[in-house]
Amino acid sequence: MRGDRHLKTYIDALVVYAPVCDLGIEPIHPHSRYVEITECKNDKARREKYCVWKLLEKVVSSELNCDFANLRFTKTENGQWVCPDFYFSLSHTDGLVCVAISHSPIGVDAEKVRPIRHELKHKVLTEREIGYMASLAPSEQGEYLLCSWVKKESIFKKTGGAALLPNRTEADGHITATRRVKLGDGEYLISVCTDTNEKIQFRYMEEI
Repeated sequence: MRGDRHLKTYIDALVVYAPVCDLGIEPIHPHSRYVEITECKNDKARREKYCVWKLLEKVVSSELNCDFANLRFTKTENGQWVCPDFYFSLSHTDGLVCVAISHSPIGVDAEKVRPIRHELKHKVLTEREIGYMASLAPSEQGEYLLCSWVKKESIFKKTGGAALLPNRTEADGHITATRRVKLGDGEYLISVCTDTNEKIQFRYMEEI
């Protein structure tokens, strides 16, 4: 892991998910992230961005045993937040926030399970994947399409690319682990892309 921060030796990556809470938006570290959140015009997105950062703060403080307020965060040219002391990735969706931390580069994405138009397959899947989707039972095709999207978002976040090109990215060409989880009345797909999927721990946190 970057710097001298260490996860427990039996974990290569930790993925923590939690419900979006009605937290009042108060100043957070770093100030530039606080400004970014407060300037978000969409109320729902603003609340999710704040909650996922508070979850990151809680996870890092407990798992890495460090003072979050003393860590240095910067933003890359591609818009990703990074820290020189450890690798992390963030995701938020309707009702859920998710944080992943690791010894090595990592990406995480979460999506609420919902019907998805099959016409989107040409934007999400490669030609080979479209062929595979066609071989599935009709009842399985929608989830395959959504699962592929979640995987490719996590791959994009891990590799730190400038543009997401899902229909040019083979999901099977990367190491991903995907879980289906329940939260309240909803179900979600969470995908994490790492250098190894042997010691990934998924954990639910009831409160942020």
